[in-house]
Amino acid sequence: MVNLENNGQIRPAITNGQKEPQEQYVTDTDEKKLRTLKEIYYQWVARLTILLCTVSLLFFACASLVLFRMAPRVMVEPFLIIRQSNSDTMVRYEVIAQNMASSEQLMETFIKQYVMLRNNVIQDEREMQSRWFPGGIVHYMSLPVVYEQFYTTSVQQLGNFLKENVVRDTEVISAKRVGGERSIVWKVEFRTYDLHRDTSQGKNQLVLNTKYWTASVTAFFIDGRMFMGRKFMNPLGFTVTRYSQTEVEIL
Repeated sequence: MVNLENNGQIRPAITNGQKEPQEQYVTDTDEKKLRTLKEIYYQWVARLTILLCTVSLLFFACASLVLFRMAPRVMVEPFLIIRQSNSDTMVRYEVIAQNMASSEQLMETFIKQYVMLRNNVIQDEREMQSRWFPGGIVHYMSLPVVYEQFYTTSVQQLGNFLKENVVRDTEVISAKRVGGERSIVWKVEFRTYDLHRDTSQGKNQLVLNTKYWTASVTAFFIDGRMFMGRKFMNPLGFTVTRYSQTEVEIL
């Protein structure tokens, strides 16, 4: 519609059909209400986020406590795998225990390992200490009397081996019981390879010496020497109660 007022000047006017102008605008009160609604919305979003984070932290703490409580009860049992034939696919899995069917093979393996640990020498002082020194592997697998004898004859010579740069490797030739299947004495035949550098008389060359030995070993599986800290290294408490070795002269 058009208003012809004010000296005949034409002015447009928006009416609602009833010759009343309709104006729309936002007051300060409406802006405050809108701002208040936004603040309430963001506050609830923040509260929900805090609640979710708190629940997650509590769940993580409870799960950690449960794992810590269950950890001492977890026991991992080692297995012995024995091949039944020359095929790569034919194997038997057997739980390592005192009454296992393959205890004879396991005893033979431990005796060979024990002989090699007593005779091998490498140029690594820390490693040799973990093998030969008190608290080492040889000490753990020997009775105190056997280890004291070994300490007197071999451990005190370790400094000379390291000083002279001697490296010794051991090869087991055979290991079998003496006197039948019920015998507790094992006879182990092996050879050692001593490699050292000869610097005498102005020489500077590597020298390899081969020696042959025979060892007599008496060992048992003792339940009282099965410690959880070394379960994988000695699962059945293998213990040497008597040991001796002599050099064999090859003509």
